[in-house]
Amino acid sequence: MKVVLIAAILLTQSPQLFAAQSSAAQFLKLGFGARALGMGEAFTAVADDGAALYYNPAGLAGESAAKNFSFSHAWHVQDTAVSQVSFACRPYAFALTWFSAGQLEGRDSNANLTGDFSARDLAVSVGRGFTLGSLKAGVSGKFISQKIKTSGASAFASDLGLLYSFSGTPYTLGASVSNLGTKVKFDEESFPLPLTFKAGAAAAFNAGKLLLALQADFPNDSGVIARAGVEYRGISGLALRAGYKTSPSKDRDAILGTGLGGSASGVSAMYGFFAGLGFKYSNFTFDYALLPYGELGNSHRLSMGIKF
Repeated sequence: MKVVLIAAILLTQSPQLFAAQSSAAQFLKLGFGARALGMGEAFTAVADDGAALYYNPAGLAGESAAKNFSFSHAWHVQDTAVSQVSFACRPYAFALTWFSAGQLEGRDSNANLTGDFSARDLAVSVGRGFTLGSLKAGVSGKFISQKIKTSGASAFASDLGLLYSFSGTPYTLGASVSNLGTKVKFDEESFPLPLTFKAGAAAAFNAGKLLLALQADFPNDSGVIARAGVEYRGISGLALRAGYKTSPSKDRDAILGTGLGGSASGVSAMYGFFAGLGFKYSNFTFDYALLPYGELGNSHRLSMGIKF
């Protein structure tokens, strides 16, 4: 009955996800940490590290004496940047995300320069996991703040998640609802948060050395997105990762520049593909992920973590 009840809570939110509309706080869709991004963000059914608070808070379930602290930074496209901090002590976790758009050129209605201005976004999250037999569940709450020049807005949201492991097998199923909350209101206009329902499956083979993951995202502001990711840990202290996600053709054409007669080249043209690697020494981890963004360039994400 617990499984049915929690699944029903998640599924009752799904009708909201199929009416595509513009959403605010797009920085909430930039992922968390380098490991999950290196796997194409097919992480809802994995959620076994500090990024669980972002991808599926059910991954926080269980007791552990170890504490995990991580810091992540992304040199994102067009001089933007994303910094993230997380602290986890199961079954609890805390995370902060800071997005900076850098200096932007301001102009009036007649295209005259009015001076530079800045824009920044902030999200603070707190979550907890619960163990319900073979099923794990989790919930998180977050405060979201956005500021553009002199205008500001804020919102509150929650994430819900489930994880189920099939006893005696390497298979895991996961589902989550992200950014279920209030609207973001700038001046007189209000916009919904990027609400997303995610469902995925993962399998760990060869004593966890090979991890495979598949996922489907159902966002409220675009079509369905399919994701696939792989992680290989067969080399001592080293992890190799790769991932792929689909995207609507109009979005892909815009990012690659094909809709404007241009075309990205080299690594940047591999939009939709992800690659990453990780190193582990004692209680320290270092991860890197590469995200091609077509005409916008490439995004590089670095993460460092310590377990104590």
